[in-house]
Order: sequence, then C-alpha cells, then structure tokens
Amino acid sequence: MKIQLEIVKYIIYIYDDSKWNIWICTLDNGLFKIKLDDKSIDNYKNSENKFSIPSNNTKDILLDSKGKLWIATDKGICNFDYEKEVFTTYNKEQYENNSLIDDETFCLLKDSSGLIWVGTYSGISLFNPNSNFIHFKSNPYDENSLSGNIIHGIYEYDNKTLWIGTNENGVNVINGDIIKHLNKENSNIISDLIEDITGFNNYVFIGTNEGLSVLVQNDDKGYTITNYTDKDGLPSNKIRSLFIDSKGYLWIGTNKGLAILDVNNEKIIDVTYILDNIGVSDKFIRAVYEDSKGNYYIGCFLEGGLIKINPDTKEYKIYQNNDNDSISNNSIRYITEDLNGNILVGTSHGINILNLSTDKFKYYTENDGLINNTVYGILVDKNNDIWMSTNGGISKFLIKEGVFSNFTVTDGIQSNEFNGRSCFKSKDGSIYFGGINGFNVLNIDDIELSTFEPKVIFDNFEINGINEKYISNIKLKFNQNNIKISFFTNDYKNTKTTKYYYKLEGLEDNWSVTNSNSLVFASLAPGDYTLKVKTITHHGVESEESSVIFTINPPIWQSKYAIFIYYILIILAIYAYANKVKKLDRLVNKRTYELRKEMDKNEQLFNQVLELEKNKNNYFINLSHELRTPLNVLSSINQLIRSFIKNDKFITIEKLSYYMDIMDRNCNRLLGLINNLIDYTKIENNNYIIHKQREDIVYLVEETVLDMKDYIEEKGLKLIFDTDVEEKSIRCDKFDIERCIINLVGNAVKFTPKGGLIEVLIEDLGDKVKIVVKDNGIGISEENQNIIFDRFNQVVDKNSEQKGGSGLGLTITKQLIALHGGYIYVNSKVGLGSEFIIVLPVYSE
Repeated sequence: MKIQLEIVKYIIYIYDDSKWNIWICTLDNGLFKIKLDDKSIDNYKNSENKFSIPSNNTKDILLDSKGKLWIATDKGICNFDYEKEVFTTYNKEQYENNSLIDDETFCLLKDSSGLIWVGTYSGISLFNPNSNFIHFKSNPYDENSLSGNIIHGIYEYDNKTLWIGTNENGVNVINGDIIKHLNKENSNIISDLIEDITGFNNYVFIGTNEGLSVLVQNDDKGYTITNYTDKDGLPSNKIRSLFIDSKGYLWIGTNKGLAILDVNNEKIIDVTYILDNIGVSDKFIRAVYEDSKGNYYIGCFLEGGLIKINPDTKEYKIYQNNDNDSISNNSIRYITEDLNGNILVGTSHGINILNLSTDKFKYYTENDGLINNTVYGILVDKNNDIWMSTNGGISKFLIKEGVFSNFTVTDGIQSNEFNGRSCFKSKDGSIYFGGINGFNVLNIDDIELSTFEPKVIFDNFEINGINEKYISNIKLKFNQNNIKISFFTNDYKNTKTTKYYYKLEGLEDNWSVTNSNSLVFASLAPGDYTLKVKTITHHGVESEESSVIFTINPPIWQSKYAIFIYYILIILAIYAYANKVKKLDRLVNKRTYELRKEMDKNEQLFNQVLELEKNKNNYFINLSHELRTPLNVLSSINQLIRSFIKNDKFITIEKLSYYMDIMDRNCNRLLGLINNLIDYTKIENNNYIIHKQREDIVYLVEETVLDMKDYIEEKGLKLIFDTDVEEKSIRCDKFDIERCIINLVGNAVKFTPKGGLIEVLIEDLGDKVKIVVKDNGIGISEENQNIIFDRFNQVVDKNSEQKGGSGLGLTITKQLIALHGGYIYVNSKVGLGSEFIIVLPVYSE
C-alpha cells in the first residue's frame, strides 16, 4: 500500500495509536494522521487558532493510559482530542514552578505508573496526564486572574459567586469567567491582608489583620460595607477565624480572644470572659464550630487545646493531650463534623476524631498514612470520606477502611503547602482548598485513584563501607557486620515523600517506616537475616515485599565445633568441681551445726538481757506517766487554797471540806495507781485479775468527771457532761474504768487551748454503752491516729511540744477496756479536735 504525502523534508517519528490511525511527526510540516480504514490523510499545522498544534516541528508522540494522544514539539507539548479534533497546549510558565522546564521538547515516555516523562532542551520534566484538580492562580500577564496566590478564606455566595481572600492582595470575586478584585483602594474593605471569609443570606464577612469588614448585598444595587475594629469591641484587630452559628451569630476568633457579632443590631460583644471563667489562658482562637446537637467547640492555637461548651447547661470540658485516648495535640487548627456526628479536629499533629458517645479521641498521623501532620482544613464529602489540606499535600481518608489516599503537586494540586481557614465545600459537592500558589477545585466523582502497584528494587549492598555486587543469600564473615542496603521504587511520582516500610527478620519482628531509600545496620551479631522492604503509593496501593537474605557467620571460636568442645570441657570441670564441693559441704555442715548451737545459746542470753532492760524502762515510764494526772489535781487544789490565803479571801468550812475531800480522793487514787504499776506487769504477762462488780456506769463516769471540773475550769476550759440514760449497769472494776476516764479527760485538757470545750457524753446502745470524751483542741492527723494506742508512742504536735506524757496512757486505757470486753477508738481532724469513744458491754442477769 502506498500513501502519498505532500512534500516533506524530514519524517521524525511514525506512531500507530491502535485506533486504525498512523501518526507521522515531521520537521516544519506539522503532524500527519493517516486513517487506515479509508486511507485519508489529515495534516495538522500551527495557526492563529489557539486550539491548533503549537508548532510545525513535531518530535515525538504517544498514547497515555486514558487514550489521550500527546505530541512533543519545539514549543511545548500538547494533547489531541479525538472527538473535537483540537489540541490543548502545555508550555513553560515563568511564574509556575510546576510547568515544563523548557518549551523545546524532544521525546516522550510513559512509565508503568502512568506518568509521562518529557525530554527537553534543559532537562527532564515529569507530567501527570490524569490530574482532575482544577487550579486557579495569579497570572501577572492576565488581569482576569487572581490578584494573589496566597489564599486565606474561600466562600461561595448564592451558589454562583466565589469569594477568595488573599494574604496581601485583597478579595477576588469570581462569577463565571469574570474575576473582580476588591481591595482597600477600590472599595471600603478595611485591609488587603485577608485571614478568613464566610457569609450567610446577603451578608459576606471578611476577617482581616486589621479588623472585620461586613458586606451587605443589595440586590442589583451593589453592596454596602461596614468595618469593625477593637474600638468597636473586638478583642484584637488580628482576626484568625470566622464562624456563623445556627442562630445567625458571627463568632470572631482573634489572636487575643473571642467576640460575637449580632448582625441584627450591628453590635460586637466581647465574649473572651468565657475563656477566663473556665481558666483558659490561651486566647489565640483559630477555630469555632457548632455541632448538630448545639454544642460549641473553641479551638485554641497556642497549646490551649479544644474546649466544648453546652450553651443550655453551661457545662464545659477542656480536651488536652495527656494519654492515648486524648487529643493528639493542643494546637487546634480546624473543627468540623462528619455525617455520623463525630467531631473532626485538625491539629499540628494529625487529625483527631472525637466519638461523642465515648468522649474519646482516635487520631491519625503520618505514621498511619496521613501525608503531613499539620492539618489546615477538613471537609467531608457526600460519602462521609474526609478530605484534608495539610503542609504536605491533600489527604483523603476513608473512615470505614482506615485508608489514606494522598495527592501532591504531581497530581495537579497548587502546591504541597496549603493555608489555614482556606477550604470550602459548595452545595453541589465541589471541594475547594487554598494554599500558597492559588487554589484547587475538585469534584470527588472525577477523582480517580491510581491502581498502579509499585515495586521495590535493591540496587546497592555496602559492607564495612565497601560497595559489593548485590546478590541474595550472601555469606559474610563475622567482622563484616556493618551493612548499608540501598533500594528504590518505580513510583516516580513523589520520590521525595515516598515512605518505605521495612523489618530485618533475625533482629526485629515489627515493621518500621523511613523516608530514606537506604538502611544502615551496625555491629550485627552473627546469624541469619532477611531484610523485607515494601512501599505504599500516595493513593494507598501497597507493593509486594522485596527481600534480601544474608548470613553473618560466627568467628571460629564461636563455631558449632568450638561450642561442642566447650561443652565437653565444661562438663569435666563441673564434675571435678562437684566432687570437691561434696567434700567441702560435709566439712561445712559439721562446722555449721556447731556454730548454730552456739548462736542459739547466745540468742537466748541476748533476749533475756533485752527483756530485763525493757521491764526496767517500762517501770520508770509508767511511773512518771501515771502519777502525773492525780498530782495535777492535788496541785490545782493546793494552788487554789493558796490563792485564797494570799488574797485574804474567806473560805467556808464547807468549801474547805469539799476541797479536802477531793484531795483525799486523789491521794487515795495515787496510792491506787502505785499499786496498779504492779498490776501493769500482770497485764503484760496475762496475770492481771479484774475485780468486777456491778456498777452504775453513768454515776461512775459523772463522779469521776465532776472531780476534775475545777481542774478543767482552772485551765480556762469549759466542761459539759451529758447522758441520754439516767442509769446503766455494767460489770467492771470501778478503779480501772475511773483510771481510763481520768486518762482521756486529762489528755483532752492537755491538747485543748484556753477557751476550749471538753465534753463527756454517755449514750445507751442497748446491750452496750458508749462513753465519748470529746474536745475541740488541736486534733490528730490520720497518720498518727493509726499508732496512737501503740505502746510507748506519743504523738507530738507543734502546738503541744511542751506538754508531757510517757506515751503509755492510751495503751493502758486500751488494754483495760479490752479486759472489760470492750474497745476504744478515736475520731479526729487536725485543727478541729478529737473524740475518744469507749464501748463497753452492759450488765446482764
């Protein structure tokens, strides 16, 4: 078959597109298409039509994975639309880092992942023909483009007009193909430094670095602008976030607090006090959100964490990082809600999902597949999939599967770096993300994830710093144990951010992750090793594991044969040693028996000495302690009588007789106490005999207490005796019970300051009677309450260091009460006083 072309000097390349077309690249004569079915010839040449081929010098041609035809020319590359028979050209752009490196292109190559490699005069460019991200940016040569590339704030008004804020170039209003620029010069907006944009009804709110501008759309008459600053009630002019709640209030987050704008009365209300009332010092508010249940969430940026407030109950909760179920980071950047009512929180360390049912967080970071930990914006699509803008690209998260798909500049996004408060989902489901190089628009139905399965290839094996030819199952000497293994993947789309997962079996069982394409293992011990490496594409496709096997042989002295000899020698040595040990053991046992008999004898002597010393100490301690209380009573009466004599006061015979009776009773008590010192030894030796007889415990306690009344009042204290029963019989040793009451009341006097109160109470418990000695003195700590009845333990408080006591009184009391079948315990609080409670069984026939 012969096909005649017009005069062509040079044919550069001939290509069969598998669609019954033959394409011919020529020099100066454009591109020819020969249809094999009818043998017709089409010649495509450059013309003034912008949809023509960009140059008549065509160099190469290929068909991509989606059936698009790509042609390399000396004025850029282009693709051919088979249906419309038009060309779309891609050139080097002076203001676009992600464009072709040079317009003069020579060759094209499609790799296994679908990327097109473009050979140019200045090097190689990688091109992704499958990008479905629409990119808007500033073009200095086109007035009908964005006024700036650093995007801060995106809002769609009336489902047709986009409001795009920029960092230093004001606001862009996009309506169809027309872009209108609003700035400080041509309008009344307060500043060109835009931080956030939102709106509702006919309002558009523009937060700036110098205050708030409120635009009110007036049908076809344009709009009016009202500006607000800190003079109007804002905590600060530096606005950092805007949010409209369900009631139509505008929440304004600033770097110094929080405010609300009521558009009905055009009044700013500073509500920073909300943060002050709950003790939050971080006033840098980066996010505010109201969930579907009416709860408000406030995100603090400077480590203040997340605040949840229920406006109905006024209840609040502060979420901060503290454990595995808490929020991952205290720097909050964005807050929203998924379709299931879970709260989504973007932080400086990943995305957090708050389950309101459990009130616990689950968070995801780079270790889980998120492309970057700094999450700027979060949007939820109709499928409840989460889209996030970060500091490293865009991540899509499938919640049910727990799988991330990531997108970078090679997928067509404006840049890997995005900005905070620069995301928006329109009513038609389109998603907008803004960054440092314009903004992207995507329709989730148009986004196709690559199914390309990458491979990991090992390419270098370095042993002790020397490159070796790579072979698997390599055998190494024991001192060849410093190994560096390099590898790469055939996924060239994102080589700088590729993550490799690896584990060295024989050393570790768990997978580790690295961004490096080489691994170093130092000072490996002898053994068998298998290094396994895999990677996962940004779209979540996992490669098969690639592995390399190597063995480090042990040194000769650690070989199997050497170890066998060591075992034999050790067994012989053990046998010889065992015989020697048996002989020594018999000798040691004999000597040990003799020493043990001697030690037992010495221990008995030692215990006898300790017991004698103990008894001697007990005698003197008990003597000093037990004599003190009755002597105090006698001393008090003596001083009272002396004061009468000294002051020439008259004292009646009856009064004197009364005092003498008290002194007589206490002298008798002293005599009894001395006798009881002997009884104490009997108590210790379980030889003490109680002389029980029927006694009225109410009368006995009352008489004992009243005998001490003058002594108590002389100390500046008040005494109250009260009983809920007139008479109660018990079987007891009258003197033992009296001794216990005197001891407790005496202690209460010692540890109660002047002006205090001593109460002695009796309560009928049916088959028991309760006696309470209560004071409002210095009290006893919980720690000391546990030991206060222990023998020789004396509790000393800083307020009572000068007050004596042997430490035996309460011990004796406890022992005597126990011998009467009762028990004693204490209730006390430091600074409030103490009460000692005695419980005794009553008399029964």
